[in-house]
This record gives sequence, structure tokens and C-alpha cells, in this order.
Amino acid sequence: MQAGSLNLPILAPAPPAATVETDVSGEASGPVRDTARPGEADAPVVRVQGEKDERGSGGAERESSGTVPTGPDTAQSAPDTSNPPAGETQGGDAPARAQLIDPPRAPAALSPTERRATVKAASEALSRVETATGRFVQVDASGQLTEGSFALKRPGRMRFDYDAPTPLLIAADGATVAIRDNELETVDRVPLASTPLGLILDDDLDFEKEAEILDVRKANGVVSVSLRDRTGEAEGTLTLIFDAGSYQLVSWRAEDPSGGTTTVRLSNVRTGVSLNPRLFIVEDFEDDEDDRGRRR
Repeated sequence: MQAGSLNLPILAPAPPAATVETDVSGEASGPVRDTARPGEADAPVVRVQGEKDERGSGGAERESSGTVPTGPDTAQSAPDTSNPPAGETQGGDAPARAQLIDPPRAPAALSPTERRATVKAASEALSRVETATGRFVQVDASGQLTEGSFALKRPGRMRFDYDAPTPLLIAADGATVAIRDNELETVDRVPLASTPLGLILDDDLDFEKEAEILDVRKANGVVSVSLRDRTGEAEGTLTLIFDAGSYQLVSWRAEDPSGGTTTVRLSNVRTGVSLNPRLFIVEDFEDDEDDRGRRR
């Protein structure tokens, strides 16, 4: 099974969540997909007013093939020229005002020396984050929005817990990425190296050596580094977006070979936290039943 057929938060579409109704106003309670194309508006941040529809448990009917169908776009976008600090939230732990940040479209030209220095600084800053927790907001190619919490433990381990009604848990254990669907009671696994996660979870990152650098931009308070796997094992491209001052990773955007784009925005990030290694182990449903039987 190819990674692109699964609902990885940095590669493939997520399952439909509750419908997102939008009212364009310039204030944001949830991010949406940026539909702008290169050469259009330069605003790096897109914000619209949106409230989740709580009338149902959300989502179209799900298939049992391991892939999740996506519905039509449910959100619209409107440009906003403001650019709040990375990780800004409002109210509680959920990132109600988390912004999806696009790579700058009108960057100042970088010299080869500046380009190498920028890539090196991004690699080193990300490599220094040994453990982290926080919230994420994900928007897939169809405009579906999902939220949840994440945990990272370098090297090779990351976990994404999706909020209800999305029944997914995704975890990388250092060798494989497991996608557990609690509604279908299935667990799919793919090699970590076949996903873009493998490019950012090494314990000693060096993008220049480990990836093909496609583009580096710096403008509007953010730095973006677009890259792809040098070996070709992980398909698609990955754009990492950092705060230009601290080089904290604030967002990423993954594009699969067919052109589908998934964007993820981080917020409420805490680093240097203590994490149990078992957090990144996903059991098969048969193993869960066996464990319950032994406890009886």
C-alpha cells in the first residue's frame, strides 16, 4: 500500500469532519485552504469566519478499503493582510484562531550564500527540538478541516490524535507509520521512509544532504524551505514554514504526485517535555482483544 493512499497529516487528505460553514469577515475561528495561485495576492495568511456544524457526527459514509473518501470543498477563503505571531490562539487548548501560513510569494532574492545559511539554520533549529507537544489544524485538498493534538519524540517518533468525530490515530514508531481507524477497526502500516515524516524526524537533520532543496524563500516574517526526498522513496514535495526570527516550525504543506495538497498548522507548541515511548506504539485490534481477554 502506498503512503499516498492513506490519510497521513502531511501527505494525503483527511476524512471529512463536521461541515464547516463560512462567513467571510476577516475574523477567524478556523483556518481554511488557501485557493490562491502563485502570482496572485501576496498575503501569507488566510482567515475566514467559520463555525463547525454540530448537527451530525460529521463526514460522508466511510469505505472499508483503508482510504477515506473526501467530499466537495466546504470552505471559502478571503485574504487578510495581518500576520499574527506564530501559534496565536484564542480560548482553551483548541487553536480556534490558528492561521494557515503560506510560503511567501514575493520574496527578496536570496544569494547562494544566504540560501545555504537559511537552509542550515532551519535544519539546526528543527533538529534541536527533541520532544514537543501541541495542537494541529489540518486542511486537505478538498477544503475539509480537522483538528487534534500531536506529540513528537526524536528520532523517528510522532503521534497525531484527531479530535472527534474523526476516528483516526496516526503514529510513527521510528520504523513504520501506523494509521488506526477506530470506526472501521483497521490498522494500516507503511514504512516511515516512504512518507515525508522521514525527512523531518531524524535526530541530526541536514536538509542539504538528505533532501533535494527545491526552493527557499524569506519574506513577511516567515521562511519557507521546499524539498523532496533525494532517494525518491517518499513521493511528493514538502514545504516547511518557519518563523523568520526564531526558526520555530509553524506550518507545513505537502503536495502528492497528483497535485493534491494538505496543509497543517501547529499551535500551543511546548518543547522539552517528557514523553513515554509507548505513546508511539499502535496496537492492532486483534491485540487489543487478546489483552482484554487475558485481563478477565
